[in-house]
Amino acid sequence: MTEIRTIRLEETDTFLRILCDVFELDFFRAQSLFREEPFFDINRKWALYEGGEMISILTTTPLIFGWGNAVGIAGVATKPSRQREGLASKLIRQVLIESEKRGEGAALLFAADTRVYDSIGFEGIDRVVRGPIVSLPLEIDLDPISLPQVEAKYEEWSAGHQDRIRRNKQRWSYWKWQFRESFAYKSGYLCLENGQMREILVDPSEKKLPVPAGTEWFGLSSMTDLLEIPLGTISVPMYLMGHNFPGIPQFFMTDQF
Repeated sequence: MTEIRTIRLEETDTFLRILCDVFELDFFRAQSLFREEPFFDINRKWALYEGGEMISILTTTPLIFGWGNAVGIAGVATKPSRQREGLASKLIRQVLIESEKRGEGAALLFAADTRVYDSIGFEGIDRVVRGPIVSLPLEIDLDPISLPQVEAKYEEWSAGHQDRIRRNKQRWSYWKWQFRESFAYKSGYLCLENGQMREILVDPSEKKLPVPAGTEWFGLSSMTDLLEIPLGTISVPMYLMGHNFPGIPQFFMTDQF
């Protein structure tokens, strides 16, 4: 008998074990962080069961845009011994139905191979690009910017288009949960994370940015073009796919789900 539902609290470790086995993560290290993540919610941890055994899993994350609510789907994993049986697709289809009942009819997910999700109604709507940023000389000093200042600048930018993610209190908690250094730059700001930049608000047409040499940009292709991020070589590690999604979403990979 097949059953699809959200997990129970006592099933959390079983859920995490499948996730770690599939994505080759250290279970004990992940276990110490799993419940601390600001978006942790067992009512968003979905699983497919056969004969009472958890076989396939995924997580949904709430997304708020100017036009309404959506859901991000991540951590799709099936026990290695049961892969290639269409179980993950069956799980996703049911989760899409249940999410629509919750008022989250549009869905997004990241995929390395778009063909896996084509058959269940997803379509490629953007690419994720990665590449070294063309930088200015390092003698340019950047002044740290406080989180309230970052929030104010981001909220002003977000309100400028209905396809941009709105950050509520929970999402800002998630943003702060990751280590980020934020610096003022002209009328905006930029965020650095251990040699990588996934968020920046700056006037377009900046041909170079004041970041250490070798700093890498990681973001949606549409956002890279919108902000005219000056990149050297570019790689495409994955694609953004949408289901019933209006338009092209505008968000930074700091909000990656």
